[in-house]
Amino acid sequence: MFFVKSDIFAKSDTQEVCTEVNSDKNSVMSADGKDFNTNIIENIKAFNVSAVVSAYYYSSKPKFEPRLEKYSFSQIMLMLDGEGVYKTECGEYKISKGMMFYRPANKTSTYEWRSDRAGIALISFICHSEAMSIFEEEPTMLCEEEVHILLDVIKTCARSCELLKFNEPFRGMRFKPGTPDVVLGFISSSLERFLSMVYCRLRGIDLLVNESQKANVYIDSSKLVEDVISYLEDNLSKRLTIRDVCAHFGVSQSSLTKKFRTETRCGLMEYFNRMKTERAEKLIRECPDSFAEISERLGFSSSGYFSKVFKKQTGMTPTEYSKYVSKRRMIK
Repeated sequence: MFFVKSDIFAKSDTQEVCTEVNSDKNSVMSADGKDFNTNIIENIKAFNVSAVVSAYYYSSKPKFEPRLEKYSFSQIMLMLDGEGVYKTECGEYKISKGMMFYRPANKTSTYEWRSDRAGIALISFICHSEAMSIFEEEPTMLCEEEVHILLDVIKTCARSCELLKFNEPFRGMRFKPGTPDVVLGFISSSLERFLSMVYCRLRGIDLLVNESQKANVYIDSSKLVEDVISYLEDNLSKRLTIRDVCAHFGVSQSSLTKKFRTETRCGLMEYFNRMKTERAEKLIRECPDSFAEISERLGFSSSGYFSKVFKKQTGMTPTEYSKYVSKRRMIK
């Protein structure tokens, strides 16, 4: 189901006021001779949605059978309820209420539910913009404003479309006859706005989402901290930063660090290093890997930094800890 964008917004409605445009100085002159600076934004778009394929809500049944899928278009799926697992060629990720996962075009993926029922809001579309690659990394928790925008786009598409009949050559949906260009323009610009907002948040550009909106994703601090600890546990092999964690859960850095310290009496990155150190202790006790291999396995930037963190947490270097373990074994 394709649509062509209208030029309805291309015409200026300020022609009576603006009498002269100076392209060299980026300014306009009004009828009374005053100059106004102009900030050029024409043709600046990180995302260009050229088509919508389908948009709908559904609630899966317990008998839902996961299967590998690959389409020539992209999909964004928002978990409205329940929990499950999303699997791609890059890895396996836990998904829960409020999380969005992106299924890129021409790549194989699957998802399955770990709860009796799971509610999903879905939109399939075509967008060849390079910036889309940021969504391929892993599922992300959306903030309240982002959820509202995405659901509004999906609802508008569902109201404006009709299902194709089974005897037609194509599957999916199409816009109802006579759908105004202004509605098509609204759908494309709204979806592009949503993509831009999430992109900026993931890149740490805090200009499109209010800090308080970020914190509204989680009202229960204990649940947030519990989910963060689970996320850290699943990513011990990565070099995560506080910004990475905040982007994943859709919360502000100030809000997360405050809530995390209140619940754990510990800083987030200190807690993460403690978890890595505990895993390193277990690896030293149970596997023959060298310290360099363990360091790399746990995502440390160097063996030296691994040794520094390990000593800070345990009071011993990895070598001293290894000797300590060996002595205890000999005594036993």
